[in-house]
Amino acid sequence: MQQAPRSKRLFFALGLDDYSKQTIENWLSQSVTMTKAPTQSRNWHLTLLFLGETSNEIAAKLITEVQTLSAKSFELRIDDYDFWQHNGLFHLKPSVAPTELIDLAAQLRAIAQQFGIEDQHASYRPHITLGRGLKHPPKVDAAPAHHLLHVTEFTLYHSTRDEHGLVYHPITHFPLN
Repeated sequence: MQQAPRSKRLFFALGLDDYSKQTIENWLSQSVTMTKAPTQSRNWHLTLLFLGETSNEIAAKLITEVQTLSAKSFELRIDDYDFWQHNGLFHLKPSVAPTELIDLAAQLRAIAQQFGIEDQHASYRPHITLGRGLKHPPKVDAAPAHHLLHVTEFTLYHSTRDEHGLVYHPITHFPLN
């Protein structure tokens, strides 16, 4: 009998509904040319905090602590795109990140620090990864349609692999006020 893993690769994120994924897929297929296939739409999300490899014990404590977090629901307009040359990452992003989003990410970061988990990034830059490992920026013929997300919850995800590559399994959903 195989023993369950003692840790998992975890992150907090905002999931995307099917309508949002379809809107992004349509934009990608009609307006964007990349040298590599885009990331799988089943994995599209907006990361709040990457935790990395986390023991099951710490994960349980994190979940308990995050359940006490008080954060407001908000609207998030995804209306811009960018390319980070240093890691070949093409992504969608909000042109203006709402205060509620920044506050939520900061609260999660503070909770994670209580358990010895440090954010690997110097600052929070919200984005939805559409392509990775690209040598050159994609050709974009039209800007993305402004898409409004009504954010009423966030999720703790487990990053793992299956026969199709990376897959992100939701572990727990956290409602926003």
